[in-house]
Amino acid sequence: MTQTRRQQITGALIPIILAACGQGAQPGSGGAAPAGTAPGPQAVATRFPRQVQITYWKSLEGPRHDAQVKLTDDFNASRDDVKVTLEHVGAYNQAAEKLGVAIASGTTPDVMLLTVDSHMPSFARLGALHPLDEFARADKGAQFEKYYPTFIQNGQVNGKQYQIPFARSTPLLYLNRDLLRSAGLPEAAPGTWDEFVSLGQRIGRSGVLSAINGAPPAPYAAGPDWWIFQSMLWTFNGAYSDPQFAIKINTPESAQATQFLADMVHRHKAADASRSGQNEFLQGSRAFLTASTANLTQIEAGAGFRVGAAFMPGQKSRAVPGGGSGLSLLQPSAREKKEAGWEFIKTVTNTAATVYFSQATGYMPVRSDAMEHPDMKTFLEQHPNARVTLDQLQYVRTNDAIIGTPLANVKVGEALAKVLFEQANVQQTLDELARELKQNADQVATK
Repeated sequence: MTQTRRQQITGALIPIILAACGQGAQPGSGGAAPAGTAPGPQAVATRFPRQVQITYWKSLEGPRHDAQVKLTDDFNASRDDVKVTLEHVGAYNQAAEKLGVAIASGTTPDVMLLTVDSHMPSFARLGALHPLDEFARADKGAQFEKYYPTFIQNGQVNGKQYQIPFARSTPLLYLNRDLLRSAGLPEAAPGTWDEFVSLGQRIGRSGVLSAINGAPPAPYAAGPDWWIFQSMLWTFNGAYSDPQFAIKINTPESAQATQFLADMVHRHKAADASRSGQNEFLQGSRAFLTASTANLTQIEAGAGFRVGAAFMPGQKSRAVPGGGSGLSLLQPSAREKKEAGWEFIKTVTNTAATVYFSQATGYMPVRSDAMEHPDMKTFLEQHPNARVTLDQLQYVRTNDAIIGTPLANVKVGEALAKVLFEQANVQQTLDELARELKQNADQVATK
């Protein structure tokens, strides 16, 4: 990669590295130790005539960190011709910033964990990632067809494959089942957002919620999270954009979904506007939480009550976004390092590895054959909440295309914050957001 090209990429990355990307899927360093049993090292394999050393840059902490360390160690133990050095480079946004700097200086890693919905598409469009199609076609041992098609499609940009799914997630509705019982209510989850509001109002009137800062809270903390709201938007038949980047956020359907979110807080009193929903849920002050499947093990371990997990509510229809991250190869790496990186990627996403990683973290298995693995079957029998994350796969959709452009999700979050915290007019706020997102769409059209 020439210095001129590096400068072009770095300049274009300035807005990208600031983009927020599924914060609920980037928990803190606390949490339970990984569950399940790692696949362990296999017989030592050799492909390269001399040892190839590569660097893997990762995000995610707590049990998600521990599981990646284990998988990397096992890979190294199984190979005498490839050595992977794992480096933690911070949360997703911080990692993307460091990657931008590394591209400019010519010191990129060889394998990178990138978010599927914003950072990966942006880096791919800028030519910083190496297409994986050639490896997928040539390497039959990777059993590429076993990856879930939706997750594979999420890793494509302009018809090319730039990412293999690894830490994939969807939003879930978490329940404090003890609070529901204390309120004299069924422990079943609401099926629609209308039912969600009605149940929330009943819980609020029951007086079972613990006070926050001396005041009784609503049963749900509504935050300005673009990824969580993507599900609600779709269930009202709205959207941020269509697949061709045409902006849809200010259509009547999208406005109805946004108004419903605002009304939960300001009219129906079934929710409070809050950015601290998970902590408040774990403290027993909220009956409901919407958060990533990636938080499942941490939530179950941190709660002093019975945790339930359920599908995200529907309304006119039902749909949830696929989120999380996957593994990519960097374009500047030497050919031999790319080949070694592919060996690493296919190994840590093979059947046994995805079974282990799913059990240890709460992330979804990325391969269909993992569901037939005896360890996975036993695990799901013992952990019904984990089963919910897999059953919801039938409703997974690819995130709206505009979200994969620089700062789009930040702009959405800022608009939602105005509606939730400032009681801004919904239609006016969405019209302004649409104008901002249209600028993003025009930039994509010129590339």
